[in-house]
Amino acid sequence: MAELSPGAPHRPPWRAWRALAVCVLLAVLHTWPLARDLSGQSRHDNADTTLNAWIVSWVAHALPRDPWHVFDAPMFHPERRTLAYSEPLLVPGVMAWPLRAAGLDATATYNLLALAGYALSAWAMWRLVTHWTGDEWAGAVAGAAFAFNAHLLTRFGHLQALHAEFLPLVLVALDGLATRARLGHAAGLTAGLVLTGLTSIYQLTFTAGAVVVAMIARLPDWRRRSTRTLTRACAAIAAAIVLLLPMLWQYLAVSREWGLARSLADAAASSATWRDYLATAGRLHYALWSAPFTRGSALFPGIAVVALALAAVIAPRDQHGRRRMLWAIAGLGVVMSMGPRLPLYAWLYDVVPLLQATRVTSRWGGLTLSALAALAGLGLAAWRGRLHPRARTLVGAVALALVTLEAWRAPITYTPTPAVPAVYAWIARLDHAVLLELPLFPANQFNLNAPYLLAQTTHFQPIVAGYSGVVTPAYTERLAALAPFPDDRSRAVLADLGITHVVIDVVRLTPAVGAEALASLDRVPWLTREYDDGLSRVYRVAAAGR
Repeated sequence: MAELSPGAPHRPPWRAWRALAVCVLLAVLHTWPLARDLSGQSRHDNADTTLNAWIVSWVAHALPRDPWHVFDAPMFHPERRTLAYSEPLLVPGVMAWPLRAAGLDATATYNLLALAGYALSAWAMWRLVTHWTGDEWAGAVAGAAFAFNAHLLTRFGHLQALHAEFLPLVLVALDGLATRARLGHAAGLTAGLVLTGLTSIYQLTFTAGAVVVAMIARLPDWRRRSTRTLTRACAAIAAAIVLLLPMLWQYLAVSREWGLARSLADAAASSATWRDYLATAGRLHYALWSAPFTRGSALFPGIAVVALALAAVIAPRDQHGRRRMLWAIAGLGVVMSMGPRLPLYAWLYDVVPLLQATRVTSRWGGLTLSALAALAGLGLAAWRGRLHPRARTLVGAVALALVTLEAWRAPITYTPTPAVPAVYAWIARLDHAVLLELPLFPANQFNLNAPYLLAQTTHFQPIVAGYSGVVTPAYTERLAALAPFPDDRSRAVLADLGITHVVIDVVRLTPAVGAEALASLDRVPWLTREYDDGLSRVYRVAAAGR
């Protein structure tokens, strides 16, 4: 990797593309053997993976057809704004659009987007640190530490966490505002915040916090142009809020309707402790010493990353503002990850609505790992700058190898992708159907509804079932009202809901009710069997009064 002098007027484009190719290769290797079978291997054993695969497929389906109602996703029928029960994933959904249009199934699409998230995040941090230092090896190490760390390599089921590529855009914009305060930097800050928000409410919360502490940390750099810097920074943030308002309104409306704000008790139960910062699933450390600490979030940054971040103390004077900014962000991540254990958090919870939308407080620790990754890049660049030219490449290569080795988990264990029952190909040909799928599962077994979401990616007819980060009171009430199915009271409920078809998962329902109870459905006058392949049945529901 060739050196780049800081502030070089021209960097050949092929270097950026080469960096991206290396990041893609690292993504494939860290997640191996995923790339070998994108459709057949998955983590659908984690219901969150299925939910997020469903979200990006729904967004890809809805945007070209009815973009104004993308948040009215067809689960938990007849509820509205159901996409706001979880992360929006609108940006990954746009990425999924051509993949789904090309015929890829939901699992292959999700897996490709996961690989893209790792690769793009690494690439973005690589280019940021290379831009700051002129050192491509420093950029490579920072990118690897940013995207392939103990935290993100255990978050495969959370696509929103993997697509962290917009945080470096925010950092470069903040740095530019602090030093030059040009309009382009303000536009970059707006773009970074908007793209982050359209991807993840969690990531928006963390990034907003990072912006606040970064601006405070860079106050000494504002002295000569404080008015212009503050004005443009505030204008950029205000523009981002305005652009995000249509989306944020959906979450606010859901919160007001159902009272779905996360409680302080939730935040306390999911907050980090010092043990989490010693936890990693990386094979080397896990086998040697970390296994006893790996019970919650994995937030161990790695010995090499910490050492290189500390080495940033010798960075040149022109890096001091960036160093302060990154250490402030790292400290914020640690403090906030502790949640209500610290008195300040309870006060912030009352005054910052975004905190009430996040439940797993320990994930703030990922912000710490992100800042340490960038600091490691600054430290490596400073160290390499003091070495003999012959030693620089060796030191860069060894640093990259160490960072990679400490995080290494491959080969990762995946599960076979569950087959979508054949009945759903038949359902996809129905016009304007509304489905009640049985069995339907309550809150304490909510994850068992996830297979209905995977199946729905083949048809997107409205369904009563659903899975998300929340259970609404209305869903629980519908579940209770439908429990006596197929009696006359439940028929009235079906009529009120506009249900046209009842889909029976014979394999899952038979053990609960018995074969005789299933056979009795054929004697219900308002149900007509229209499909039966031995594994699934579909009954058409006659309209009330017929």
